[in-house]
Amino acid sequence: MPTKIAFQPAEQDKDSEIEDEPPMVQPPKAIIQSPTAKVQPSKATTLPRAINPIDDSHDDLTPPPETPPPEIPPPKPRRSGRTAASVSIAMMTEQGPKTYCAALDAEDAEQWKEAISKEVASMESHEVFTFVEKVPEGASMIGSRWVMGRKLMSNGTIDKCKVRHVGRGDLQKPGEYYDITCPVVDSASIRRAFGVAAKHDLEVAVLDIPTAFPGYPLHETLYMRLPEGEWPDPYGRTRPHVKLNETLYGIKQANREYYEEVFEFIVDNLNLQASIAAPGLFVGGNLEGDGVSFPVYVDDIMIIGKSLLVAFIASRLYDRFKAAGQVPVPDTF
Repeated sequence: MPTKIAFQPAEQDKDSEIEDEPPMVQPPKAIIQSPTAKVQPSKATTLPRAINPIDDSHDDLTPPPETPPPEIPPPKPRRSGRTAASVSIAMMTEQGPKTYCAALDAEDAEQWKEAISKEVASMESHEVFTFVEKVPEGASMIGSRWVMGRKLMSNGTIDKCKVRHVGRGDLQKPGEYYDITCPVVDSASIRRAFGVAAKHDLEVAVLDIPTAFPGYPLHETLYMRLPEGEWPDPYGRTRPHVKLNETLYGIKQANREYYEEVFEFIVDNLNLQASIAAPGLFVGGNLEGDGVSFPVYVDDIMIIGKSLLVAFIASRLYDRFKAAGQVPVPDTF
């Protein structure tokens, strides 16, 4: 059996202790205060004074003066001798009075009276309607109204007071009208026509028909009550009843009747052919020779071809529809 040996630690020699070793310092205990305990404010500490402080009390805070806008040089004259600033085009319309009485009470009442008188005289000269004493029972009848507006120039000034007598086509019922479509030329056909004109150095005439919708035969029987105004009514009424003989602004079949008249004139009198792929486009011959292209967009018409041919067609259109415009326009390209 092995012998157990017990080891005892040896006594430390007092002379072996290091006298220079500093005594151990116990760390301070953390003091935990309860949440309800009042916190004593610490003593205010004095911050060091800033060196060279900035004094902005005498600064000028006024904004700098505005610089004047740069001067725009005047437009260069065109080949025709005109400048872009000298051409005034009415592009905007300001709403005018809504009734005849309101037009008489307006500040420019004299101008409105003159415009209304011109509209009444125009319809009377074209025999658009016939005054009747009484509307037959069961007949189709609609109302009408004045549409007034101030036509403004591109610079915002008033060009003229414009008045139109418009029928209430929204009161028409199915059966009182039939076909109401009016084909027009599309933008792609117009671009192609301009491209051909630029390629072959052709002339372009731009015409406008002043009275597009009124004044064409009306095949349906339609009665109308006129708005208040100074009408030459033989029965002395301020709002007489009439029977329409021709088309008028606002009625549903006015667009189609106008297109039929223009179509028959172009095809029968001018011997042009209507395009099947592009409604509203009429062509004739070969554009490289004596041909012509004839885009129609409602009351705006263009004639593209040789100078003599364009002038001839423009004169025929003026005799039939009183179409007027620029014939030809050589400085377009």
